[in-house]
Amino acid sequence: MMKTTKKLFLGTLAAVSLMACEDTRSITTDPGGGYGYGTLFAKPAAANVPRGSIRFPVAGRLASATPASDSIVVEMLTADTLAAGAQYVVWAANDSGTKFVRLTGDLAVTRVDTTQNQAGDLVFSTTTTNRTGVSGWGVGGSNIRVRFRAFRAGQTGLVNTDSIGLIIVSTETAAVGTAPGNIRSVWARFTDATSSVAAIRFGTWARSVAAQYVYALSGASPGFVANPVLTPRGRMEIREGVVVAIDSNYFRPPVGYYYAMYGVKVDSLSNRPIDTLYMGARTGPAPERATYFNADADAALSLNNVIVAMNQRVKLDTISDRSSLGPAERPLKEFGFVNVTLQSKAAPEGRMGAGIIMQAALPPSMRGR
Repeated sequence: MMKTTKKLFLGTLAAVSLMACEDTRSITTDPGGGYGYGTLFAKPAAANVPRGSIRFPVAGRLASATPASDSIVVEMLTADTLAAGAQYVVWAANDSGTKFVRLTGDLAVTRVDTTQNQAGDLVFSTTTTNRTGVSGWGVGGSNIRVRFRAFRAGQTGLVNTDSIGLIIVSTETAAVGTAPGNIRSVWARFTDATSSVAAIRFGTWARSVAAQYVYALSGASPGFVANPVLTPRGRMEIREGVVVAIDSNYFRPPVGYYYAMYGVKVDSLSNRPIDTLYMGARTGPAPERATYFNADADAALSLNNVIVAMNQRVKLDTISDRSSLGPAERPLKEFGFVNVTLQSKAAPEGRMGAGIIMQAALPPSMRGR
């Protein structure tokens, strides 16, 4: 009886041994799962958050003797294009921000487009559209510069003796009242100006300078924005149609803004973007991965205005708009980048804005995996 048991035991070992040697086993040259690829996020050369300058009347905080020639000029670049019914509105206010006047003026929108000639060189073309009697606008984009000019004379509610110590550009999503709504993301104070010109602050305005939240500050030229001291960090991975982004150390979004993630398809010859894939608003740490769409208004999600950690997992086969994706076995074919953007909630969701905060470049070995 014991001999029979021993034979059965040896036979079982032999069977297990044979099963272990089958071609379907996992070995280093043929892993059981699909290949995975990872790369680091990095800050782009320019974040392209709203930036620019504001020129105050020379008299500024004093009563004006020449209201017909006293003008306020707002130059703003790379703001998001807003959805229908939303608009940017310019307000003049006193130093303390207790009296506001909505301004009406002239608007010049300059658009710069790029094409390639037969030699492969970039060709730039500039188009400027002028409008008068404007009290709000919704156009924006990475290639858009807006110049708004209003004169003190003729403004309803603004008299010659009123001081102008503050200019705010608010984002209004409903009927405009007698004061800016809660999205007061672009501003400058006369006390910040040099020779009547001040670089705009982008963030969340508050009456107290100590309480205002500056996400980014424009430099001396409207073409430059001082990058925040805080440097986000993290990495992303792609495996079997699943994209995972694990990153941290982001500034909290200003009121009215949120972080989103996009894939960017590029032309295989020129490496220029040709399409985008919306991967959704950013989410918190695993396993919950709760949405951070409202991180701008939830102080519990940040410590000292810093988001400590984010973690996003996207199954590409669950994305409703698959028009830009490749075949099921290679959904990210020809995708060259994954971008983390800062976007206005008043902009159309799913349309990538200009504010690219972090970017992961996908090398050729990763594209299409």
